[in-house]
Amino acid sequence: MTLKRITILIAIALFAFGLAACELSASTEPPPSPTSGGGMSTLEVELGNIATQTAAAGGSVGVPTSTPIASTDATSESPEPTSPPATATPEPPLVTAVPPTPGLPATYTIQKGEFPFCIARRFDVNQSELLNLNGLNVNSQVPVGIVLNIPQTGNPFNGVRALVVHPATYSVKGGDTIYTVACHYGDVSPDAIAQANNLTPPYTLTPGQTLQIP
Repeated sequence: MTLKRITILIAIALFAFGLAACELSASTEPPPSPTSGGGMSTLEVELGNIATQTAAAGGSVGVPTSTPIASTDATSESPEPTSPPATATPEPPLVTAVPPTPGLPATYTIQKGEFPFCIARRFDVNQSELLNLNGLNVNSQVPVGIVLNIPQTGNPFNGVRALVVHPATYSVKGGDTIYTVACHYGDVSPDAIAQANNLTPPYTLTPGQTLQIP
């Protein structure tokens, strides 16, 4: 290499060094090792590195900034929806009394020719319960017009209810009423006999009269 070329390179290097001295980083990468077998000399490598650094220093080097990470503070999270309070299941109303049997009266007024067992058969209620409910026994004499309380337990008559087979016809005898005829058959209602024979109150019967028994 000629002396003139070396002088020019040194002058360029000194000028560039003075220009970039205030902007270069204090630390620099180590220069590459010189290659063997010809190639650039150590001085040329040094001057090349200086020129490269000078050119880099002339431009602005951007420093990447990190993107802020969203806060994961628990207080900033949306609260989970609160479950609605469970609705209490309403309790069923208490049954305070046994409902009466459909078609079964609560009371019955004794008519002429009727007696407690006749009423028990007619309404199909337990005869012992009927007697006990009314303070009676099997030997009690029940006068006409007494009001009997009818059991509402649903327990049936203990024994045979139908004393005579029916439907049938019945020939009225002296002293008969639709109530005594009903008791004669056991499980027949006086109202049913009156309806079957188109009778009206006071349901007067005549001896020898034929009644249709339903």
